[in-house]
Amino acid sequence: MVIYDYDIPEYDIWHMMIDRACQGCGYAQKALKKCLEYIDTKPFGDSNRVVLTCNKENYAALHIYEKAGFSFTGEQDEEEVEMVLYR
Repeated sequence: MVIYDYDIPEYDIWHMMIDRACQGCGYAQKALKKCLEYIDTKPFGDSNRVVLTCNKENYAALHIYEKAGFSFTGEQDEEEVEMVLYR
């Protein structure tokens, strides 16, 4: 799910999940690429900031996000860490 936060403004990727049976097949990278391509069209407003959160122990997902260019913001909420990408 992609949402746009008009207050900041920024695009947020929410609830990106791949079924456990399909993990390790490259679907997450492809899904993330599609999300970012959609965000690049700026469907809701102009912002070059993309933010997501991820469980800090989900090392596979964190690796995928880092490989795509996301970096840690230093913000954390319980078990979730925040990551940002500027496009």
